[in-house]
Amino acid sequence: MLILITALIIIAVVASIAAWKNTETILRDLSEIKKYLNISEEKNSYFDSDLDKE
Repeated sequence: MLILITALIIIAVVASIAAWKNTETILRDLSEIKKYLNISEEKNSYFDSDLDKE
């Protein structure tokens, strides 16, 4: 039973590292696409504006 639990934990760790690397690759590809399409990296957020201003 202990071997099964250990194997499952190892598989989970390997899968999480693979997902992290995949996310990193996707973000890098999106950055290259943004550069190619001349999209700015500036991020505008709804929360950036002060809602108390009148």
